[in-house]
Amino acid sequence: MIKINKFNTLLVSALCSSFLLGCVSNSQEPTQQPLSNKSSALFSKTEGVIPFDKEFRRKWGAAVVADVDQNGWEDVITTQHGTNVLIYWNEGGTFSAPSVLIKGDTHGLGISDYNGDGKMNIVVAQGGGNGGNPRRPVYFSVGKDRTIKRLGTFEHFQASRGRSIKFLDANKDAKLDLFATGFAPKKAKKLTTNQLYLNNGKTFVNSATLAIANDPLTMKAITTDVNNDGIVDVITFGGRTMTLSKGIGDGSFKNATKEVLGKLANINNVNNITEIDYDNDGDFDLFLVRSPYQFEKEAYYNADSKKLAFFAFNNNFMFDDIVVEGENLIIENIQETWATYDIHLGKKRTVIEASRSEHYTGGKLVIKPEDAQGWPKGKKFQGKKLKGMHIGYLGNGKWRVGGYVKSRLSAIISNVISTPTEIKRKPMPARLLENRDGKFVDVTTAMGIDIAEQTTSAAAGDFNNDGYVDLAISPYGNMSKPVEHFVLLNNKGKGFSKHANSGLMSEEVGATGVGVSTIDYDQDGRLDLIFGNERGRWYLAKNELSTHEIGNFLTVIVPNSSKNNAQPVGARVTILACGMQQTQLVGASGDGFHQMLNTRMHFGLGQCEMAESVNVVWANGEKKSLKNVKAGTKVSM
Repeated sequence: MIKINKFNTLLVSALCSSFLLGCVSNSQEPTQQPLSNKSSALFSKTEGVIPFDKEFRRKWGAAVVADVDQNGWEDVITTQHGTNVLIYWNEGGTFSAPSVLIKGDTHGLGISDYNGDGKMNIVVAQGGGNGGNPRRPVYFSVGKDRTIKRLGTFEHFQASRGRSIKFLDANKDAKLDLFATGFAPKKAKKLTTNQLYLNNGKTFVNSATLAIANDPLTMKAITTDVNNDGIVDVITFGGRTMTLSKGIGDGSFKNATKEVLGKLANINNVNNITEIDYDNDGDFDLFLVRSPYQFEKEAYYNADSKKLAFFAFNNNFMFDDIVVEGENLIIENIQETWATYDIHLGKKRTVIEASRSEHYTGGKLVIKPEDAQGWPKGKKFQGKKLKGMHIGYLGNGKWRVGGYVKSRLSAIISNVISTPTEIKRKPMPARLLENRDGKFVDVTTAMGIDIAEQTTSAAAGDFNNDGYVDLAISPYGNMSKPVEHFVLLNNKGKGFSKHANSGLMSEEVGATGVGVSTIDYDQDGRLDLIFGNERGRWYLAKNELSTHEIGNFLTVIVPNSSKNNAQPVGARVTILACGMQQTQLVGASGDGFHQMLNTRMHFGLGQCEMAESVNVVWANGEKKSLKNVKAGTKVSM
């Protein structure tokens, strides 16, 4: 549920999208007005532009956007958790069939040319076999001809259940260092987390441990600059608390959690953090989406579609007996992370195999009553005796589903005409933290944001090119319904309004929102979106605002620095247009697992026809400036 406070109601009643109208002088802030077309969707889903398959698959984080082959067009990398990592190559606004980077249990990844050889490198964190097989990151090089080479494993790294990969220049020496997190339960003492490895020009060395929270679930990370000193800082999150490690500039860090976050460090279940200078004051604010990991039982019923969706993990589960319309029980989108136990029918516990593709994706069962008669007698959940998913027909159209699983199990039951008890997630509001002189203040309510439902991901971008950065948000959603991703438009830094029609509705049920990323895939000056669902599919959505509905723009391309070949990651880009300043960091994203590398920085200008200045400061301190850059152009620094 999203509520907008009183000063945003005017925009909500309209389409809630606006642009800068013009500049009287360089010192006057441009004005804006709402769009007139109230029914237009901000985005429309494309089909075939990126050949995403339509299988319902598990994911690991948002899609990664980076120009992997360095042809000037951003490519897309997706992680199908437990299946593979795919690279979709952008060939001038349309994408080729994907190349497989790696198969198996892969997690966060980061991309950069960290060794400066002109080829992109990709580092991938590997899962740790539920703690029983801790592993180390693998690394690749990708040539401009799209040749992928697996270079090896960082055998000198400490073993972990790998989670996040982030690049940063921690000591301002023009070489990118690597920060890696892992999931380290207390009982698994040999597993490590929050490790910083410095780049010596050949490899990553000298492991150091950054601040660790008292909760092992604090295993996601964002790199930002909280105090505008040009030195990258690291925030970790995901569990009961957050940590903030402030960069000193020599490769060392100070635990500044209390100093910078104070009591805000205790905001729990932060799923992802998005860096956003929402008020254009030159420092970086933080938007926190919140939802716990999928550990608890869930059940959702949609009376309109007659669908019951459920989820279970590492425990006993039993849902209300249900009455089904029609003769057979139909279960679809059966997904299990690893099929530890079988599916059983009736009191005889007959084993049945669902029809499904590889990796237990989107399984389906059509069960006749005569094949599932009764329920196992004397079999209780104590002692985990009913291992697996059990389905029984009890007569008079009534069915029962229950059992015990170790892995995550979810499914959809169709044609349910009874009203089973729902087990829903509680509200968990998103939060906007404003950066005030290097310390954060909660301004969620003041900015008109009241998102009661749980959310999983957010991406910052100026979707209407009015000069103020907006937010695209993935909700966790209701598993019995399609997931509707939505957009909050920025009202000149004074508040946010939910767009009346984002156009970001997915189609599948049994899924939950997982990630959203910005990309101008066809380079038309309009930011587009890639969004996806856990146990669902990926989508590319095109920005549909017309030329009279959207402002001007400027594209700033940030290459390596000219003197010391410093990489673009962490470079600060600042423009001044019509007297208004905008600032972004290269590599910033709203995903806590992956390090992205979109070096084409997009700035909305409204009706400003020129940026008075464009300035870039690389992470090592090198600088470059341009003056009087025309709107609608692409400049390389």
